[in-house]
Amino acid sequence: MTIDADDRMRVLVTINPIESHFRGLVTLVEALSGLGHDVRVVVPDKWATWLHDKYGVRTVDIGPSWLDPEFDTVVFGALLEGGAAAFDRALMTEFTSARVAGYVADKVLELSERWRPDVIVHECTEFGGYLAAEALGIPHVVVDIGPLEAVVQRLHQEVVRPGLTALRSRLGLGPEPPTPGILRHLTVSLTPAEFNHADFDAPLVRYGHELPARHDERLPSIFTQLPEDRPIVYLSMGSIGPRSTRFMLRSTEIYGEIFAALSQLECSVLAALPTQYQDIFRSLPPHIHTMSRVPQSLVLEKVDLFITHGGLNSIRDTITCGVPQVLLPFFADHPGNALRCEKLGTGIRIDPDTVTQPDVQTACEQILADTSYRQATRELQRHMRALPRQTAFAGDLRRLIGGADVE
Repeated sequence: MTIDADDRMRVLVTINPIESHFRGLVTLVEALSGLGHDVRVVVPDKWATWLHDKYGVRTVDIGPSWLDPEFDTVVFGALLEGGAAAFDRALMTEFTSARVAGYVADKVLELSERWRPDVIVHECTEFGGYLAAEALGIPHVVVDIGPLEAVVQRLHQEVVRPGLTALRSRLGLGPEPPTPGILRHLTVSLTPAEFNHADFDAPLVRYGHELPARHDERLPSIFTQLPEDRPIVYLSMGSIGPRSTRFMLRSTEIYGEIFAALSQLECSVLAALPTQYQDIFRSLPPHIHTMSRVPQSLVLEKVDLFITHGGLNSIRDTITCGVPQVLLPFFADHPGNALRCEKLGTGIRIDPDTVTQPDVQTACEQILADTSYRQATRELQRHMRALPRQTAFAGDLRRLIGGADVE
């Protein structure tokens, strides 16, 4: 589809350089680009080519990455020493710091001197784009990729507001308001009201979730070899925690309990197991198949149970595919998502701090035997399918840029 030059919007997208954070909004980027709008994603230099090759998006290289080994040590050290609450505080402290949010804001302002966006769209843990939009006097839109209510809003007074006030002062802006400034113009949710944001007190639009995928993803060939008379269980504990060097020992212990449980089940298992764990778990039973990376968007619709950490990307995927869950939530939005799933009857929540093999085995056996979990997930799936398609985002952005209210 082509649009007139006068109707072509310049949309700048800012994210923290973590693939799961990008996947939380990549389909919105694809929807806008597909309609002919000029959409560019701000990324660090080592990520720009990779992101373009894997997802086909247009990127803007703004220099060295602002997330480094020190970031991993700080946030996962906080998780190990103080639990999820300490992790969340450390995460927001880092993301609202001068070396992260301040750096991105400065780079976006430099970019705007040669390419001025009409609007900035940012994921909810990235604040540099928001600050730059405030300084430029243009609209900004926040996409909830998970931690918006559970972390960003909850820690606004304690952590986020002081950090952003300091950065705003440096940019000649007034203090960060008592209500999160990122909510001022528009928030995007890709989940139905039956799951979250039912009483959201700020401008909000919803669109249906669309499964994100890399351009080179293919369904694993193992699916052609699995027996048809056994349920299929898919395991993925996310892309952040398991890959943390600081958190690897605890992740290994948790994987050990899960694999011990799955070894006792009459099922087929496909497990996303990062490379650093492959040697540790090289002697698993033959019905457990591991891959360093699994194309989740292609796999989920073909499985009977999903064992997950409960990040919002995975929750949206599992709702879209109608698959029940066993949830081991670690930090950020995970605990709240897992609690909602349990209350809605789509899954069973297990505490990862105390998880044992019998906990996982019992939960898997219960869900595989009780069809009510799949029925509850299918009900949520119907609500997801009733939401507008993401191409509607273009019209909402156009109205926002034009100064109209978006509802």
